[in-house]
Amino acid sequence: MAFESSIQNTMTSFVDPVRTQILSIVAFFGSPIMAIFLTILVAGAFWLYHYRQISIWIVATQFSGDAVALFVKDFIQRPRPTGQIIKDTGFSYPSGHTFSTAILVLTILFIVVPLLKDQEVQVLVSVLAIIWLGVVAFSRIYLRDHYPTDVIASLLLALTWWTVMRAAYFAYQNRFANYKIKQTNKEKS
Repeated sequence: MAFESSIQNTMTSFVDPVRTQILSIVAFFGSPIMAIFLTILVAGAFWLYHYRQISIWIVATQFSGDAVALFVKDFIQRPRPTGQIIKDTGFSYPSGHTFSTAILVLTILFIVVPLLKDQEVQVLVSVLAIIWLGVVAFSRIYLRDHYPTDVIASLLLALTWWTVMRAAYFAYQNRFANYKIKQTNKEKS
């Protein structure tokens, strides 16, 4: 609590109407609904280019991850900080904005960026994605919608969920490849 109080007290000195307006806009565009919308766009692009398994995996990772974050939020039921700058409803832990944005950014960094041909564009997209995640996370603390530990936990939960889903994807790929090999061998026999 001392850690969180010190950060919240420090944030109080930064509060001004212009920052509040900007970070309110960031919070809107960093919302779980917007992250889901952008995820569907990214997955749709993969689907159109016939990367169907990756497309399905991207959507499944975002949707199932958001469900896990919501479950944790409802299970823990941590109240939001007092003195919210812009009133938000629901519970505080973990931050849905931070979680959803982190899953989207991880998708961009590890699936989209490697497909970009220009190395400078790869770096630019990577840096912008990481900055976006940082600004969304900061907005949640600045607006007093979440405690700092809510945001940190959301990042860790998102990274953990990403790792679990990535492992599941590779396990599926290996199993599918082994199945195809067995089918091919049966056909040859």
